[in-house]
Amino acid sequence: MTIKLYKILFILLGPFLKGYFYARRLRGKDRKESVCNHFGVATQSRPPGRLVWIHAVSIGESMAALTYVNHLKKQSPDLGILLTTTSVTSADLLEPKLKKIGCCLHQFSVADHPYWVKKFLDYWQPCAAFFLESEIWPNIMDELHTRKVPTLLINARLSQKSFARWSLLKQFFSSTLGKFTVILAQSDLDATRYAFFSPNNTLRMDNLKYANDTPPCNEELLNTFRKICAGKKVLVAGSTHGGEEEIILKTHLKLKEKIPIVTIIIPRHLIRVEEVCNIFRQNNVFFALRSDKNVQEDCEVFCVDTFGEMGTFFRLADVCFVGGSLVPVGGHNILEPVALGKPVLHGPFMDNALEIRDFLRNLQVSFEVKNEEEMSEICQKLLKNSSLLNEISRKASTVVRNDSLKQIDEFVKAFGIL
Repeated sequence: MTIKLYKILFILLGPFLKGYFYARRLRGKDRKESVCNHFGVATQSRPPGRLVWIHAVSIGESMAALTYVNHLKKQSPDLGILLTTTSVTSADLLEPKLKKIGCCLHQFSVADHPYWVKKFLDYWQPCAAFFLESEIWPNIMDELHTRKVPTLLINARLSQKSFARWSLLKQFFSSTLGKFTVILAQSDLDATRYAFFSPNNTLRMDNLKYANDTPPCNEELLNTFRKICAGKKVLVAGSTHGGEEEIILKTHLKLKEKIPIVTIIIPRHLIRVEEVCNIFRQNNVFFALRSDKNVQEDCEVFCVDTFGEMGTFFRLADVCFVGGSLVPVGGHNILEPVALGKPVLHGPFMDNALEIRDFLRNLQVSFEVKNEEEMSEICQKLLKNSSLLNEISRKASTVVRNDSLKQIDEFVKAFGIL
């Protein structure tokens, strides 16, 4: 395949892409604003002066992007920043934070249709573009390259599945990746995979997620739930997907036979809250929603139906589980609970964070589980041994912030990007 053929293909698919985004809006997965943005139509005014475009996908990448946004603004307060993401969930998290920074805007990502991409770039006119992790779109890259906009892929990762798929079209992806000014891979394995396609611009950096601030805490909410959970151990399962809540609930039922325990489940997507509650009902479990005003003391399971409170509940936990890992999603950020001194459990599907998984496993603060038997066994071992929990908390405190931000600065300076 050539870039010309790829462009023609997307032009022909244009009506179907429009139908797809309109259908997403009807299902509540997109807003009117996001649909416009996908078509390259801006819904906010461009600030005057230089503007940098930073693109991430969803929550994990967005938080890493926010870390870099704050870093950039400290260095260049007058620099305009456009941060684009793909999901409504990440937008809900980022938009209030960006408003506090100043000259920072959020829009939803433009789809990789050549006409929509041109419309997007004509309006925003970025002086540089930063893409996080694995966001690689051939039409966008071709148009940025044509306009001679410096472009970085930072914290780059490439899963085994994507690597195998891309290898079938090596020439096409080599051409696309070669248009990046530099690719900064987050691990040795990722660097090797990217270098297979584009050896001349692939370099290694530290993982940007190690530089993230700890997630925020709602102290009033934390104190409220401490009273609710007084005298009981707390298991918090964050960013769960379909197929994981059943395993967590079975773990809870096994644990409560031996330990007074409260389990708090935080679905990755709030649109699934009712689905999760139905699982509780089917198992005759006494549960409550986070938003319920009157919670009885003997409530044993909670479903968090509010947004942006993961950090609060991780602080409440004795043991944490991070989802997207018992099902083949690729795993979410297991660094967040560890940064708060908590042991973290995860499933075997951690393709999105193999380096972090191995690092935390070697530090003995994370534990892989495959089912409710293994999860309940490890939870019992941890929850019945306070000295072990204290030792894990001590080890977790040794997970230090790295110099990834400084490394990016060095490349930005060396290539004259900003």
